[in-house]
Amino acid sequence: MTMFIACLKRLLLAVALASFATGACARYNDCTAPLPMSVNIPSVGIPANLSNGQAIPGARASFNIPINCTINPGGVWWMTMFAGSFSLVAGYSDVYTAPGLGAGVGFRIRDGSGATMTPVSNSGTINTFQFGAAQLGANVVQGSFELVKTGDAVVGTFSFVTGVHIQNQEWANAGTQSASTLSFNYTITGTAVPTCSVTTTDITVSLPTVSVSAFKGVGATAGTTPFGLSLNCASNAKPSISLTDAAAPSNESNVLTLSAGSTAAGLGVQVLYQMQPLPLGPMSYVYTGGTPVTNVTALGTRSGAASVSFTARYIQTAPSVNPGTVNAVATFTMSYQ
Repeated sequence: MTMFIACLKRLLLAVALASFATGACARYNDCTAPLPMSVNIPSVGIPANLSNGQAIPGARASFNIPINCTINPGGVWWMTMFAGSFSLVAGYSDVYTAPGLGAGVGFRIRDGSGATMTPVSNSGTINTFQFGAAQLGANVVQGSFELVKTGDAVVGTFSFVTGVHIQNQEWANAGTQSASTLSFNYTITGTAVPTCSVTTTDITVSLPTVSVSAFKGVGATAGTTPFGLSLNCASNAKPSISLTDAAAPSNESNVLTLSAGSTAAGLGVQVLYQMQPLPLGPMSYVYTGGTPVTNVTALGTRSGAASVSFTARYIQTAPSVNPGTVNAVATFTMSYQ
């Protein structure tokens, strides 16, 4: 059996939530979601040599909102800012700002595939990003938010607040606007946070062939294989890593789902750091009034060239195991304190 982990270099952006007022009329109350949600970007500093138009290191965060509907509400999931509009930053084709955001920094919203999104008009105001079609049962609104240097940045904490809804039909949670908010906050500091560059962004790990007889029950593991992540860090950088299951981005366990092309069954794959399975999830986020959910693991203090050691292994996930090939894909994101 082999396992493929394609690790795509991504930089974490943090964001935070506030509250918002006014909104569109919603007729139904048939959907629930873990909202309000706050996606928090840690304080980030902008390197002095960073060119305008470049993404700010350590300034990307993902959001992943599972929504369950007991009817088919129809329409499309929208993420709308009701207090103001999104404006294209002069000189850019895909970088935006909003009321209350600081000068010198713009943002991009990306969809779940990583493609840059363009806001659309809602009642004559450019204030909405459109996500997937709504449906009966499980829905997911997912994407990411990244900061881009556009000039001399103003130091401070900034935010804007959106609501997740189907226009004139349904709020994402409990049929109310106040229960359906998704806010984005970030802090720009006057000092750049030490960061690392990833020397090899795509890593393939080949697990050994293991007999089905090695798996005696759910939770049994086999085929532990070491691998490393090569970094080049500024002095005293404090990197953290987070993993997202590419086959199931909302997966918040510590077992990667088998991806397309796998012929085995009853197995998953774990990635471990210091002998502990790494948790999975969409990036760190916080449910307002609830317990923070995070998949961020600190990697200690690093300086210069460094290799961070990990291991991968099979884990039994069902009472019986069928032989075949095992493929799992994880995306990793680096963030810094």
